[in-house]
Amino acid sequence: MGQTPNTFVGVQQTSEPSGAGHGSRDRSLDAVFEMLRSERRRNALYVLYRRPGPIQVSALADEVATREGAELPRVATALRHVHLPKLDDAGAVEFDHETGHVRLGDDWGRLREYLTAAAADEGLTLRRASASATLSEF
Repeated sequence: MGQTPNTFVGVQQTSEPSGAGHGSRDRSLDAVFEMLRSERRRNALYVLYRRPGPIQVSALADEVATREGAELPRVATALRHVHLPKLDDAGAVEFDHETGHVRLGDDWGRLREYLTAAAADEGLTLRRASASATLSEF
């Protein structure tokens, strides 16, 4: 019994490393999926996407905790010390530890299509809204 080679029709691999030409940030698809693997990071990105500008970590944590039905102090701690630094390192958000402000980062665009797909899979619609939007509008 012969084996069929595992190939993808129409997919071409480049010789360029995943981070080539992009500074020190990892640009690989694996890195994108690692960022979106965590429900808490996805929820934080959903909230940030709906905001027209920066938000305080405390307000972000409140919205994420409400969405998850989780304890606010635990969510705030996890966002501040785990999730936001990881997203900041990847360029998805800009997180100022001193002021507590967070907003979507310059590299946000490369995540948009994947986050949109994740939102659809979770029964959400990812769209920009005014500053008065609430999580109930997801």
